[in-house]
Parts: sequence; C-alpha cells; structure tokens
Amino acid sequence: MVKKLNLISFTRGFSLIEVVIALLIISITFLGFSQLLEQNLRSQEIKKDYLDQHYLKTSVLTIYVANPKIDNLQIEDLLSLDKISERQLSRYNSLIEVEIEFSANSNTHTIKILK
Repeated sequence: MVKKLNLISFTRGFSLIEVVIALLIISITFLGFSQLLEQNLRSQEIKKDYLDQHYLKTSVLTIYVANPKIDNLQIEDLLSLDKISERQLSRYNSLIEVEIEFSANSNTHTIKILK
C-alpha cells in the first residue's frame, strides 16, 4: 500500500501578495530617488545663492581697497546695489575702522574694513 504522490504544476503566475510587495518595493525606491533629486536641487540653489553673495562682498571689498575714497553712489551704480552706507566704528591714529552695509536683491550684507 504505497500511495502515489500527486504532483501539481503551478502555472498560474504570481499571487496577489507577491505583486503587492513588489509594487511596494518599487514605489519606495522611486520615492527615495525623487527625494534625493529634490535635495540635490535645493543644495544647488543654496550653493548658487552663497556664491552670489560671496562674489558681491568680494567685489565691494575690492573696490574699497582699490580706491578708499570712492563715492557710494558710484558703487551702487557699478554693482547694481539697492542701498549702500558706511559707518565709522573706531579710529586709531590714521586708521579708521568702517562698517559698510549694502543691500542687493533684498539681502543685506555688512563688511568691516580699515581705511
């Protein structure tokens, strides 16, 4: 009395749970990839803003070093600034410490120089 084993061939395809899990894995992968792309775009924008601000500060500093007696209106016209002002902070013998405050594109920056 030996029983024969009946082999059933499964050719129906994937079960519903397998499809749902595969779609879940694919959606998580796409979500992670889109988050990385968004973060990269934000990072590039922040980097560009920082470089623009640094370029503007360097330009103002270079102009003041080249010609300390330059008029503020000339600097406004040259660099397309909204407003520029300078304020004397301290004085030691012939050196004057000046704080230069300027604004461009609704961002205000300050630098300190010695004249």
